Amino acid sequence: MIRGIYTSAAGMSAEMARQEVLANNLANVNTSGFKQDMAVFRTRLDKTVYRVEAQGGARAGAPAIQKMGDLSSGVYLDEVATRYGQGNLLQTDEPLDLALSGEGFFVVQPESGEELLSRGGSLKRDAEGFLADDSGRRVLGEGGPIRLAAKGKVQVDQSGVITQGQAALGKLRLVKVERPDQSVEKRGETAWRLKDPSAVVGGARPEVLQGYLEASNVNPVREMVEMITVQRAYEASQRMISAQDETLGKAVNDLGRG
Repeated sequence: MIRGIYTSAAGMSAEMARQEVLANNLANVNTSGFKQDMAVFRTRLDKTVYRVEAQGGARAGAPAIQKMGDLSSGVYLDEVATRYGQGNLLQTDEPLDLALSGEGFFVVQPESGEELLSRGGSLKRDAEGFLADDSGRRVLGEGGPIRLAAKGKVQVDQSGVITQGQAALGKLRLVKVERPDQSVEKRGETAWRLKDPSAVVGGARPEVLQGYLEASNVNPVREMVEMITVQRAYEASQRMISAQDETLGKAVNDLGRG
């Protein structure tokens, strides 16, 4: 009985975690470069339940042990995985809006100096003239941070080469990694840290599209439907706890009197 309450409580806890992930997805549905997160659960190991009878064993005085079956202990949140699928490309015609078409990432650098990967292409010229994303992280080219002149039309070709007027400013550093679900970990909403440098692969790079932004790959309708499902599952576990608590109360208060 008590184990049943724990199992139901574990289910409620798992659904709360799932709800938080869905809410974060919905909060970032309009965040350029955001990738959908998914709560992944793991089933706790089943336990075998036995019934032990003090009398009636095979030997006189020995307890008889009878297998009753397996008992599940519920589920728990194992990890929050990310779906790296391409988001829709939205045309903005802004010269510093860049979108990546295909697998790969920009490389950005926050003030800490750590290099991060990003799909967010809403860029700007920061106070010191460097190309930066909307979080203030500098966008790195193959030769380091890219400094823009105060004036002049910026052009970015599909390979990531940036020119301003007649001046060549550099080429965007684009990175493609194998198995991003295993080789990177999320930092913030649109950036990832490379855990395994050996996962960087050469060859094909994503296509850079100037005047476009990559929308998040979150489907808001699907997320809303999932939230309703989560709510119902949470309420079902809640009712299970109430029912078991009521039954336990009767066992303690009523059966003992007989």
